Amino acid sequence: MKQKRARSEEDKAVQIKKIIDTARDLYLCDRKQFTMRTVARKLGMSQGNLYNYWSSKRELWYAIIKADFKEFEEGMEAVVQEHNGRFINLTDKLADYYFTFAKSNYRRYQMMFVFPPPLAEKEESDAIVYEPGSIIILMKIVQKAVENGELIPLDVQKLALYFWSLVHGTTLVSNTILFSPEAKLAQFGTAKEFQSFVKNLVRKQMEQFLAKK
Repeated sequence: MKQKRARSEEDKAVQIKKIIDTARDLYLCDRKQFTMRTVARKLGMSQGNLYNYWSSKRELWYAIIKADFKEFEEGMEAVVQEHNGRFINLTDKLADYYFTFAKSNYRRYQMMFVFPPPLAEKEESDAIVYEPGSIIILMKIVQKAVENGELIPLDVQKLALYFWSLVHGTTLVSNTILFSPEAKLAQFGTAKEFQSFVKNLVRKQMEQFLAKK
């Protein structure tokens, strides 16, 4: 039975979430099969009905990304809100948050941070973009530490980006064959040991920016 188009705002929100969840699963399973037709078929709805929500698979892809980053950034904000103590201890918690999120579903993490969006269709503008807010959250954290006198005055944007680059890079490396038990390449211990090494290194590097009391 074909589904009817959601009518109330509540029904529409439920329908949109269902579409996004189904489309995400399809994309992560086989990116080549990620088409509006295939998504509609998976949902048991007409392709025309799906187009009432998004005009292309590129728009639908960005809808998935926005939903996933919203969840990711809300979790990140929760880590910040629940933290009490020094800025340098918060960097450990944020790094762990990235590592844990990626470990729970690495393909999803790749979709958010690595995989490029589908190409624009002929009649579609290529101008659709989405800028994640996670780096903004980091910049605000660093800025607050500077304003509180915990860090010396410095380039907030570059320090936040530097920290994010180390954590993101470590997240990607941690999920490679280098840390697989079956790997026949050079052994580097466990991914968790490597992550701890990076966190300790970041802590030592951050200490040089701490304001002297």
